[in-house]
Amino acid sequence: MVTLILLTLHKVKGMKKIKLLIASALVCLAIPQYSLAQNSVFDRLKQKVKDRANQKVDESMDKGLDKAEETAEGEVKKGTGKSKGSAESKSTASENTASQSYASRDAKSFSRYDFVPGEQIVYAEDFSQDVIGEFPLKWITNNRGEVVTLNGQTGKWLRMFHTSHFVSPPMKNLSENYTVEFDMVLTFPNDGSVYPELRFKLFNSPKDDANGKKYLQNFDSKGDVVIVFSPGEEGGSSIRLESNRDGRNEFVNDQKGLKKLDSYYGRPFHVAIWVQKQRLRMWIEGEKVYDIPQVVPSDIPFNRMDMEVTSGIQEDNQIGLYLSNIKFAIGSPDMRNKLINEGKFVTNGILFDVNSDKIKPESYGVLKELGTVLKENPTVKVKVIGHTDSDGDEAKNMDLSKRRAAAVKKALSTDFGIDASRLETDGKGETQPIDANTTAEGKAKNRRVEFIKL
Repeated sequence: MVTLILLTLHKVKGMKKIKLLIASALVCLAIPQYSLAQNSVFDRLKQKVKDRANQKVDESMDKGLDKAEETAEGEVKKGTGKSKGSAESKSTASENTASQSYASRDAKSFSRYDFVPGEQIVYAEDFSQDVIGEFPLKWITNNRGEVVTLNGQTGKWLRMFHTSHFVSPPMKNLSENYTVEFDMVLTFPNDGSVYPELRFKLFNSPKDDANGKKYLQNFDSKGDVVIVFSPGEEGGSSIRLESNRDGRNEFVNDQKGLKKLDSYYGRPFHVAIWVQKQRLRMWIEGEKVYDIPQVVPSDIPFNRMDMEVTSGIQEDNQIGLYLSNIKFAIGSPDMRNKLINEGKFVTNGILFDVNSDKIKPESYGVLKELGTVLKENPTVKVKVIGHTDSDGDEAKNMDLSKRRAAAVKKALSTDFGIDASRLETDGKGETQPIDANTTAEGKAKNRRVEFIKL
């Protein structure tokens, strides 16, 4: 073959043709080697793709760590950084990226928020009594999880790993009218891969399965409602809703775009659900996502929740999935009747940052309704009384309760136009508990604001 090529070159005139024929010769010489090298080429290509993917993940993690370090340094300079001796979880990239302060959330997104939590708390969990690094004592799982703290955030969180179910203990049967609230933090590597789904389920657990072992074997129940979060990138997140009875679908809606979800990555966001018989309404960070009149199988009393995390291709240290501040409450608070006719209204729905008089934006729905009641009854004067749980110093709790009552007065006056002269304030600290301060539910009940008609 080489001799033939040389003879051809001898007869051809012109450099362009010579170059063309030389290139052709090289291709011809390479053809016999292709079958031998094919596997090697594909192996190198696969390795190259893998290397590039890992590089993107590393770059994303580095950016997250850099951002977290900058935030931490800023907090130390302001005198708010934690000391090295404070309780912290195992250090991972995903934990460090959750560094945004809860107080910095945009309250404007709650300006149309009309969620009002149920009147009586039946279950609450913030994992405050669980040990860092251990699985929550009262919960069950088919895989693993651990209680952690997050940089820049207060309280403790349940870190959830993929391919797992995280099931609460049984609670009092939920009535026809109830509310559910919880906070989540999601962190992802932003590498273009598919992320695990989170499937929040309300279901009925029989009395003979209090430990949940039967449920973890087949995940069956008499009936359930499931909300599926599908995280994505660049506005590609979505959500869907379904309900089931005896293993059969009763309701399934189409996948719905949830563009804002990925804008919440790396910081807490609040989820609120309000069920009234078959009707289900849902808000994320104050914005209404669902209002569907017939979706909940109302004749099945739910008494348990399951947060399932589906399988994922990421390593555990590449993503962070966290859950906390869970609260179930039953009943519909008749604010107008209780305040105007009965002379007293008490709510656990006005929330504050920890050890602070700063009102959380998810309190907007309660304050808005209260403002409406007071505007409709312009001659009514009210005393606002703050109460705390027993955590911390008694004298500081007394001062905190007074400051929180004053903050509520200011919000009603400034944001809802209620004449400040109609509002008096006081605080009782931890001196008048309505439940024991030994459980998360008891503490949640004791952290309340009371409105007394004068």
